[in-house]
Amino acid sequence: MFKKLFTLMFALFIIAFLTTNITIAQTSTALFNTLNADLQSPVKKTTYPIFSLSPMIGVQFPLGNMNNTYKTSFTGGLDVNLQVNRETSFFLNASYYDMPIKTDLQGPGASVIGITVGPRYTFSGPQLKAALFLEAGLGVYMFHTQDFTYTSGGVTYDVPSASTTNFGINVGPGVTIPAGGTVNIIIKIKIHDILASGGSQTFIAGVAGVDFRL
Repeated sequence: MFKKLFTLMFALFIIAFLTTNITIAQTSTALFNTLNADLQSPVKKTTYPIFSLSPMIGVQFPLGNMNNTYKTSFTGGLDVNLQVNRETSFFLNASYYDMPIKTDLQGPGASVIGITVGPRYTFSGPQLKAALFLEAGLGVYMFHTQDFTYTSGGVTYDVPSASTTNFGINVGPGVTIPAGGTVNIIIKIKIHDILASGGSQTFIAGVAGVDFRL
C-alpha cells in the first residue's frame, strides 16, 4: 500500500518538475519578437479574490483497519476554491469515496461522503509554469454501510443499512498545471483520517481534475 502511495507521490512531483523546469531553446529572432511584444503589451495585473471550481475523479486506498475490510475503488468530488493572494487559498470540498467489501469476506459494502474546508498554500514563482501546493482540511465524514442479507444455520438474516457521521481531517500535496486561459489541470494526493469513536479510519485518495477559474 505504501509502495502505491510512494509511486503516486513520485509521479506527481515528476510531473511538476518537468512542467516547471523544462525550458525550450529559442532562436535570437524569436526571443527578440517575444521581448518586443511584451514591451508593447500592457502587463495584466491579477485581481484577487479568484473563485474556481474543480471537478475531480480518482482512486482511494484504504489503510490500517479499513484495508482489512475494504478494497481500493474510485472516488469523485468537487472543489470550490477562493484564492485571496498569490500563495493563499481556502477550499471547500465535497467527495464520494466508494468502499467495496473485499471479495473474500462476507459483509456489506460501504461508502464515505466527506465535506471538508481548509487552507491551501501554493509554492509559486514568476518563472514557474506549474505550482505545487500543500493543503489541509477539517470537516465531517458520513460513513454508510449498505443493507446486507446472510444465512447462518439455515436461517436468513437481514442487516439494515446504517450511517454514522464523525469529524475528520486530511492533508496532502498537489500541483496545478496551466492548460490555457482560465483552465488548469489539478492533481493531488491526500491522507484522510476519520476520527471515529471505535478507532480512526484512514485512507489515501489520489485525484485529478480540471480547475475552472470563474
